[in-house]
Amino acid sequence: MSIQEKISTADLMESLREELTCFICLDYFNSPVTTECGHSFCLMCLLKSWEEHNTPLSCPECWRTLGAPHFQANERLGRLASIGRQLRSQVLQTEDEQSSCGRTPGASRVFSDDEQSVVNFSTQSHGMNRAYFSSEAEEQHKEKLQDIINLLRKKKKEAQAILNHEKERVTLCKEETKTCKQVVVSEYMKMHQFLKEEEQLQLQLLDKEEKQNMKKLRDNEIHLAQQVSRLNKMIGRMESTCQNLSLESFEEARGAMDRCESLLLQCPETTVTELSLCRVTGMREMLRKFSTDVTLDPATANAYLVLSDDLKSVKYGGTRQQLPDNPERFDQSATVLGSQVFTCGRHYWEVEVGKKTEWEVGICKDSVIRKGNLPKPPGDLFSLIGLKIGDDYSLWVSSPLKGQHVREPVHKVGVFLDYESGHIAFYNVTDESLIYSFPSTSFHEALRPIFSPCLPNEGTNTDPLIICHI
Repeated sequence: MSIQEKISTADLMESLREELTCFICLDYFNSPVTTECGHSFCLMCLLKSWEEHNTPLSCPECWRTLGAPHFQANERLGRLASIGRQLRSQVLQTEDEQSSCGRTPGASRVFSDDEQSVVNFSTQSHGMNRAYFSSEAEEQHKEKLQDIINLLRKKKKEAQAILNHEKERVTLCKEETKTCKQVVVSEYMKMHQFLKEEEQLQLQLLDKEEKQNMKKLRDNEIHLAQQVSRLNKMIGRMESTCQNLSLESFEEARGAMDRCESLLLQCPETTVTELSLCRVTGMREMLRKFSTDVTLDPATANAYLVLSDDLKSVKYGGTRQQLPDNPERFDQSATVLGSQVFTCGRHYWEVEVGKKTEWEVGICKDSVIRKGNLPKPPGDLFSLIGLKIGDDYSLWVSSPLKGQHVREPVHKVGVFLDYESGHIAFYNVTDESLIYSFPSTSFHEALRPIFSPCLPNEGTNTDPLIICHI
């Protein structure tokens, strides 16, 4: 066997010894056990290590903290260690015999002096090797422990600095929150004051307009009373003249007729009264918080209605489409429902009516009658109807049907529903004013949006109703 082969054998033997050596005693394993982190030690070495270090249990090799003193006996590793020890002893014995016979000069130097001393001691008992290497292993462990302690101290310093900073931030966070709350309260107090002033201005304006309207009404009342009195007197005179009519009184009768002519030309007129629009500052911004994405339900649309692809607009098409006459579909009125069904909550949406001369938007019960064109029972429909005849523009609400004259057409309508409070209201989006608010009621079934572009009026009123994106 050549020197290179012997050296190779020695390297292999050393590698095998390292794999079968306990990290603590640096000797072959004796009754080895394996911890939950995967490292193996002699049973007695591991127990002694845990006994000597009164700290949380950890692996002596990787220092991973162990949840409990759990380990598993590794009998196969113990058998391999025993085989390794015997094999090493036989190799050494063979080398000694060859050296004594003089066959391979220098072969006894396969191992270095240090390695040879380790080999010599490895052939001794397990307890003696542990005593020999304990000081070296202890020194290594102390150095490693000191490095870890230094690292832990550094980490502790960093953690303490962050902890102090976090404590400061806790105080700062409380102060910032307190300041923000004060700002919020202050700003809302200003807003409340501003709204209160706006409310007072609106009420004062209405009081002023009421006084002006009352004066107009009373002045006209006096004027009409005087006109009635003059007419009564003239009627009396004319009746008396008619009864006593003679040739001599003809000229008198003629004079009476001339005098009543001016009275006949006087036409009694009603007083025109006006009230300011009910504008509420910030109302639309608040309503927009409850914006609901409303779309049209094709299954409910009258066969003459044409819906857009995005189900956001509807117009009268003029031609009946071939659609199934399902129970949900309106068959007589030009009406379509929204897809959304409301059984709770607050909801708001806006509808562009543009320059249409007739339209209807609102809310109805989901059970509203779809067939025929009979008036809806009270409580089934809450709608706003726009109607323009000539230059006269009016709005009607149903039901019951109630109308009001408006000076300017409404181009965009806001619809608001508060299901729990039983509140429905319509708004003029353009000038941000309230059009009509229904008296509060109790809802006991599902509600749905309702839309009607109404029929064309001699070529007019062909524009669609458009549900706006808010």
